[in-house]
Amino acid sequence: MRIALVFLLSLAISFSSFSQTRLIGKLEAQFSGNQFLRIQHGEEVFDLFGERYDFVNSDTVPGPKTLSIYYISSKGKIHTSKTFWLEEGEYTLTGKVNDPESWRLSPEHPFTALQSEITTAESEIKKQLITKNLDKLVGIRMLNSYKQIFSDEELMGLISDIPAEFKESWEIDEVKTYLSLNTLARAQIGELAPDFTLESKAGSDFSLSNQKGKYVLLDFSFTGCAGCVKALPELIELQAELSDQVEFVTVWNDRTRRTWLEIQKEHKSQMNWTSLWDRNSLATKLFEIEIFPSFVLINPEGEVQSIWNGYSKGKLRRKLGREI
Repeated sequence: MRIALVFLLSLAISFSSFSQTRLIGKLEAQFSGNQFLRIQHGEEVFDLFGERYDFVNSDTVPGPKTLSIYYISSKGKIHTSKTFWLEEGEYTLTGKVNDPESWRLSPEHPFTALQSEITTAESEIKKQLITKNLDKLVGIRMLNSYKQIFSDEELMGLISDIPAEFKESWEIDEVKTYLSLNTLARAQIGELAPDFTLESKAGSDFSLSNQKGKYVLLDFSFTGCAGCVKALPELIELQAELSDQVEFVTVWNDRTRRTWLEIQKEHKSQMNWTSLWDRNSLATKLFEIEIFPSFVLINPEGEVQSIWNGYSKGKLRRKLGREI
């Protein structure tokens, strides 16, 4: 009897340890032109192209967590996005692939309904709902999404009262970054580049202000960016040719450290230059980057010499040939 109880207990622990969310995709229709969907299911990220819209994906990150769907052009511009909440269990995603309004996830998580209520509420009601729900992850997420409707003083007060379990979350870090950005100047061509310090893949801190005396090319990217992947061969060639004149730096806009370090390793391993994690998008926002890839050239005096976005074959070479 005791052996049986031990076995059943071990079995229960085993099933608990491997609890997961199973996502079943049953999207229909197709895109026109070079567009695709990016699916971020917990920490799993993958793209849907062509007519491959039926899929099954599992994620073992404990809930509550989000399923984010991004409708992206081939140039990396996000047309629209939609976020659902889920926990452990099985969920089904349906709708027309090219019609975000038709996307549905069932069963519906209570956080999805609350998120929708907050999103559609008028400003003052929105603030009340967010403030009332800061004991839930969805409330923390909405505070970050709608931080602009609060005054800096209100935000600082709310942050001080955040439950301990959320104080180290990336959402609260982004709110703090937003408050810091309110006191910082944005990048302007011909002026000194705004400084930032970010963690490098080598494990050290990288500060832009310490790079004076040499050109610096900032390459703003994120894991899974199709245009960024296309730009890699040309970046490799140019870095080999210009490494004595230009410091190449890729700034990664990834939500998690695991995504930055572990996803698309084969692609990233070809980059033998500085790799930085812009966890809270501080550098990205200082340079007002909205399209990926985007490039910023800093001259040896530390001034912003040029900013451009998007990639087409030969564009980087022509641009750097004129600028340096």
